[in-house]
Amino acid sequence: MIFYKKTDEDCRIKGKFKEIDASGIPVFFDSKGIIEEVSHYLIYKSLKDTGATSSVKTYADQLQTFLRFLDENGKRITWRDVTDRHLVEFSNIKTGEGKKAAYVAGVLQTVFSFYVWAEQNQYIRQHVAIHGDERSYAISAKRSKNGWSWPYLPEGHSKSRPTPTNEDLERLHATTIEESEAVGVRDSLIFTIYERSARRMEALQIKVSDVPDWDEIERYQRENKIFHVEVLGKRKRFRDLDFLPETMELIRGYIETERLAAIKAAKKRDRFYKEPSDLFVGATTGRPLNKEYISRRLSGLMKKADVDGTGHRVRAKGLTDIVAAFDGYDDRGQPKSAQDVLIRAAEKAGHSNIESLRPYLALSRSEGIAAKLHNFELLRSLEIKIQMRKKKLAEMDKSHVLFETLSKDVDFENELFKFLQAYKDKR
Repeated sequence: MIFYKKTDEDCRIKGKFKEIDASGIPVFFDSKGIIEEVSHYLIYKSLKDTGATSSVKTYADQLQTFLRFLDENGKRITWRDVTDRHLVEFSNIKTGEGKKAAYVAGVLQTVFSFYVWAEQNQYIRQHVAIHGDERSYAISAKRSKNGWSWPYLPEGHSKSRPTPTNEDLERLHATTIEESEAVGVRDSLIFTIYERSARRMEALQIKVSDVPDWDEIERYQRENKIFHVEVLGKRKRFRDLDFLPETMELIRGYIETERLAAIKAAKKRDRFYKEPSDLFVGATTGRPLNKEYISRRLSGLMKKADVDGTGHRVRAKGLTDIVAAFDGYDDRGQPKSAQDVLIRAAEKAGHSNIESLRPYLALSRSEGIAAKLHNFELLRSLEIKIQMRKKKLAEMDKSHVLFETLSKDVDFENELFKFLQAYKDKR
């Protein structure tokens, strides 16, 4: 049986000059003990590449799926013996079991990436076709602008992930606010923070104490200044999330309305309840939100608004905006160097690999975003305010029956009862 266990919070790797935190890294085992090469690869992915625990867990799950396939189907081979034939057989069997082509392709691409790494680091030799010659290799490879890939991925899979447009986001915010009286503004603000390039774990770090009072917000508006909120990002590096005063207005309003209502309700239910310092809380519990809840909640709202993708793709729109903010023209009127733009944007966005932002630079230049960026957050704040006002006006409009009843002097008590009952049912 092949399985993995994650290292605990005390795990550290001793380097030549310093110790590195190595908690949460998957370590693979089989009947003989640790599978060192696969475990070393995941250490590399954790510490040198993405640094994202959630991403590394996905890699571990995918590698485990493939290694168990080899182990459980009587192949009696080790990972070193794998060829194109085994990868194709895995693809055919999983597709035949009803697995989607995109899922099978994702597993195979991760497995292939492991073999490329193993070849490059000489755990295996002359096994993967990444040497640019005409010789025959056990595992084929083709090169593209994005690096190496396996040429026989199942047909029908799609690597493209849509990035929402501004029109998509306008519709998403309107749907989100309409969806819930109790948490519509909260969820809309989480989307807004994603648009500022925040990851889930970063959005959840924001505290009530990070939000200025009304006087400070007004002062920043007069002085045309930006608020900075420090968060701990990937690879345990601190970075700032930037907010316009208009966005802080919305957040302060949420604290004093939806969030306050949740806190009061929690205190009423539980006399031992203690208000958390976290900005975003559940409407029914008053407790801090978790990453899993946010993912489910936001994905559901995007589906309802008919916007493709997940909350992570909203963040992709924010990354495009960050890249665009550093793009433009130099003093000579020439386009800025792509390398310089990407280095500065990666530092701001908390990315260790600047090449991961290159697609966002291409998108921003194709759409001319750099010229329009300054207005985006202002427009988003205005859109949210408009949707909130529309909702209040709609509620007021429902009371016109009462006024008509008063003027006609007919059965006012009955109409008042129906109005209050409808209000109670909605609550």
